[in-house]
Amino acid sequence: MNELRALATIGTLDESMSYSDRPTVKVIIKKGDTVLLLNNGLLPGGGVEESESDSDAVARELQEEIGVTVQDVQLIGTVIQYRNFLEKKYIINGYTAVLSSANEPTNPQDEGEANFSQVWLTVDEALEFIAKAIESAKVKPMDSDLNQGRLYNLMTGYELLRQLV
Repeated sequence: MNELRALATIGTLDESMSYSDRPTVKVIIKKGDTVLLLNNGLLPGGGVEESESDSDAVARELQEEIGVTVQDVQLIGTVIQYRNFLEKKYIINGYTAVLSSANEPTNPQDEGEANFSQVWLTVDEALEFIAKAIESAKVKPMDSDLNQGRLYNLMTGYELLRQLV
C-alpha cells in the first residue's frame, strides 16, 4: 500500500508515560456515492496483529465486524492517538475501499461487534453526522478510555473523511 502521510495527532503526549504502540487500520468503505458509518459515526477497522500486514488486517476486520469484502484499497494517511488511560499510542492507517460483497458471515470478537448499527451516507452527510457525534461525545467526562476512545475515534473518522472532499 502507499507511503504513509501524517494527517493529525489526537490527544496529548504525556512524557511521564511509557506508551506502547498499537498499529490500527480504519476503512472508509464506498458504495456508489455513499460511505459506511458504524455505531453512530465510527469507521470500521481495528488492530493490526503482530503477524499481519495492513491489507490482511483490513480484510480480517471487515469480515469479522460486518461481513463485507472490499477492493481497490487505497491509503489516505495516518492519524496518531495518544490514549492516556491505556498508555497506548494508536497509529491508525486510514484507507478507502470499494465494497465488493456484503452479507458474508461475520466472526464478531465481542458482543459490541455482534451488534453494529450501519448507515450509508454521502461524504458530506457523514461529515455532518460525525461532527454532531463529536459535539455529543465532548460533553461526556473524559474519565475513562471508553469515553475518550469514542471521542478520539470519531475525531479520527472525521479527519480521514475530510481527505475525500
